Amino acid sequence: MSRIDFVTGAPEKYAHLVDALSKVPEEINAIIAGKSPSAMKRAPAEGEWSAHHVLAHMSTYAGFQDTFIHQVASMTDPAPVAFSRDAAMDEVISQDSAALARLLEANIAMTVDLLSGTPDAAWGRPGRVRSGRRSLRQIVQAHIAHMEDHVAQTRAALNPA
Repeated sequence: MSRIDFVTGAPEKYAHLVDALSKVPEEINAIIAGKSPSAMKRAPAEGEWSAHHVLAHMSTYAGFQDTFIHQVASMTDPAPVAFSRDAAMDEVISQDSAALARLLEANIAMTVDLLSGTPDAAWGRPGRVRSGRRSLRQIVQAHIAHMEDHVAQTRAALNPA
């Protein structure tokens, strides 16, 4: 049985997921701290994304995912809005890496704010994804995994072996 924090009223059963998502911007900021623009834009190998490119993807993806998570938390069986990854990237790729990190932080903060007050019962609400229906919990878990994969990719891009 889940518990409620009687001070804040927030559910505690899924707090670990909210916490994991909230740490992504901190991890990214630690990785990119002090890195030069040229280091950020250098691809680790032919055909691979630079850290800057990964950060642009993360910041736009987090925004689209925030919209979808808000829909799942408040609508009946929504599907994500179709978007062009290339068009979204074209809109932000010219920004410097610090601006992209701020955009990522802002987009994740909106999601964390929503999830921090989402009752435990709502975490089972479904949304439609390519592979079928998934609960809010599953969607958030996949979002965290996607972000953590890109955190590792950013680290690897800046510290090639």
